[in-house]
Amino acid sequence: MKVLLVHNFYQQFGGEDAVLQAERKLLEVHNDEVYSYTRDNSEIKQYTIEQKARFGFQSIFSQHTRREITAVVNKFVPDIAYVHNVFPLISPSLYHTLHALGVPVVQVIHNFRFLCPNGWFYTRGEICERCKGGNYLHAIRYRCYRNSYLLSALYSTSLGINRLAGVMEKIAAFVCLSDFSRGKLREVGIPDTKLFVRPNFIDATTLEPKPGEGTYVLYLGRLSQEKGIWTLLQAFERLPDVELKIVGTGPLESELKAYVYERNLKNVDFYGFAQGAEKGALLSNSLCLVLPSEWYENFPVVALEAYAAAKPVIASNVGSLPYVVEEGRNGLLFEPRNPEDLAEKIRSLITCRTTRESMGNYSRSLAESKYSPEQSYQTLRNIFCHLKRPL
Repeated sequence: MKVLLVHNFYQQFGGEDAVLQAERKLLEVHNDEVYSYTRDNSEIKQYTIEQKARFGFQSIFSQHTRREITAVVNKFVPDIAYVHNVFPLISPSLYHTLHALGVPVVQVIHNFRFLCPNGWFYTRGEICERCKGGNYLHAIRYRCYRNSYLLSALYSTSLGINRLAGVMEKIAAFVCLSDFSRGKLREVGIPDTKLFVRPNFIDATTLEPKPGEGTYVLYLGRLSQEKGIWTLLQAFERLPDVELKIVGTGPLESELKAYVYERNLKNVDFYGFAQGAEKGALLSNSLCLVLPSEWYENFPVVALEAYAAAKPVIASNVGSLPYVVEEGRNGLLFEPRNPEDLAEKIRSLITCRTTRESMGNYSRSLAESKYSPEQSYQTLRNIFCHLKRPL
């Protein structure tokens, strides 16, 4: 099958970017013919004054994208366009152009950007769905995108205009990472015939399974408020004899380190950024992984990495996490923002090796079957075949 793969890379490489790269390899391994159309937000750093002046208009409807995509389609003649992210450089003009050219669009829902200008359903430290129905003025009022009136207005305008222009109707299928995400799209009127569930996937062979083993609890992710990092630290104030390794960086790093120092939390260690074999070793040697998020996580790949390492996951009971963590089977759920409940769940898990080992073995089996690359490809292939345009 001929697949046009589309993605707008972020300035800071993140989960969506990593998934895009894995998707491309998955398609190529199965001998699909792939053409990648990508842009990178690092381009903005090199913009001239004239380009910056046009940026707002281009983010609403990029004529550059329209011209380039038209040329690509005429030359490559794809069966399907498989889209991950278009904001801001590619822009929603991609959908209008592909629809006019008769190319079915399959859109992955990594976040809720179509329904929320910052994509998170989270602002001012709270879950928020004010814009879901199509009135994006709320985002300007609350400066939801990077705490900026200007940028919030830009994204609100782009989403509002394109939604009124029928952009959602021009997308043939939405690939949701969980039933939770599918439910949110269903709430705004997307028909079930367009909604498909396909979780992220992982090659479990890249991680060494050590069920039941480990010496510390692991947090692996961005150091920011929506990730529930404050709740995590407050929980470990109640667990002075349990070691926590915090792996990652983010805007709260300095503030969090100051908090740990002031309270003399000797059981908390900031490890910094890790990737590849180094990250794999950290997972394999941990007791469990904690996901204390306060926002609607979609489907964190780090949960799959923990499963591949045969580690249970303790997660907040919010968003898609209850769909990722099966209570009592491959992990435990706790009440969001409740450090006492989190501390209790951590204590109950780490004090029983038999439970950790049982959960770890089940987690590994899920990584090898339900979340395997082969299973994921077959699901994606079925979606593509269902929508493939006639020759």
